[in-house]
Parts: sequence; C-alpha cells; structure tokens
Amino acid sequence: MIEKAFDKSYDAGVKNGIMTRVANRLIKEYTEAIGREYGIPDEIKAAAEKIKQMQEVESYEDEFRQVVSCTFRDDRPYDTVTYEYQVNISAYWEKDEYGDDVFAIHWYFFNSQYYEKRIGNQKITAKDFETILRKGYAARGKYRYFCTHRPPAPYCIPKNYVSYETYYQGSKNIGEVTYNEQPPADELRNWGLVIDKEYERMRAAYLEENK
Repeated sequence: MIEKAFDKSYDAGVKNGIMTRVANRLIKEYTEAIGREYGIPDEIKAAAEKIKQMQEVESYEDEFRQVVSCTFRDDRPYDTVTYEYQVNISAYWEKDEYGDDVFAIHWYFFNSQYYEKRIGNQKITAKDFETILRKGYAARGKYRYFCTHRPPAPYCIPKNYVSYETYYQGSKNIGEVTYNEQPPADELRNWGLVIDKEYERMRAAYLEENK
C-alpha cells in the first residue's frame, strides 16, 4: 500500500521557486503512488502547472477498483487480487484566521493491492505478493503431491491431508494435495499421487528467508 497526502497554505507573496517545488512534489508523489503503473494523466500535469502560477485547481477526483483472478495454471499463490487507487487534488484561494489571502493546496494519493487465497480451511490475505506467497507456504503441508488420475477430493486421496486444490484446465497436473506426514506408498500409488520433489526444499528455504 502507498499513501501520499499534502495539506498546506501559502501567503500571496510567496516566492515562485517555492511553488515550483510544490508542483514538482505533486508530480513526484503521484508518480511514486500511482503513476508508475498508470502513467501521469493530463489533469495531473495541468494541476501542477496551475499550482506553479498559484491558480485555483478545481477539485479533481479519480478512483479505480478491480478484482482480478489469478491466471497461474499450476501452483496458484493467490485466488484473487484487488487493485485499488484513489486520487484527490484541489487548490484554491481562501482567507486565513487574520483575514489575509492564502493559497491552500491539498492532495491525497492512495494505491493498494489486496491478495486473497483459500487453502484448506484457511483464508489468507496479504497486501503484497511476497507476503501472500510466504503465507501460502506456511498454510500448506510440508509435502506436496500432484494428482495425476483425478481431481483431489475427500475419499479420493489419502487421509490426514492439510489442503488440496484443483488446477485450471490445461495445467500439466490435475491438482495438488499437501501433507505434514507422508502417506503410505501404496496409497499414493492407488490414488495416482506423485511427489513434487522440489517443493519441500523450496518451502523450507522460503519460510526460513522470510522469518
């Protein structure tokens, strides 16, 4: 999440250089919060130019919210991610407490991502990709098996599982099942489960690095 806010008033006789710095800060903070992903709209550039000249900026507001499903076919680290941003800018002349003219400037920029994932009986959430990935490893079992015969479901996989998930159509494997203790070899064969040889090492290393 990124949040930037500015609220300040300036006397009518303030130096031009100060207003230029404020306008540049507006562009900089917008870029840091939102512009890197979406670019800088003409309205933002116009507001900065008006602030340089101490001209009023009619309140400008913009907001965006979109929920996107994960497109990973195998090993989906999240189910959905919600993208959201908010923008509000205004600049206007008003009277201060002494009755003098002052130029008031306000802006607020907010940008966030919100990840959700259902793993077994748990619903995990995070505000960034690295955290949802780490929480996902922690919520799953120590061992992961790929389903090669049928989608995983109770009574179709060995008992004592931690979680199971069906992959999207077109994936290399049908789904996955995780355990904290390895099931008997004969049950694994009967249900067509094949161990993911890299998973245990990757999980342990990632959780250790992110303690």
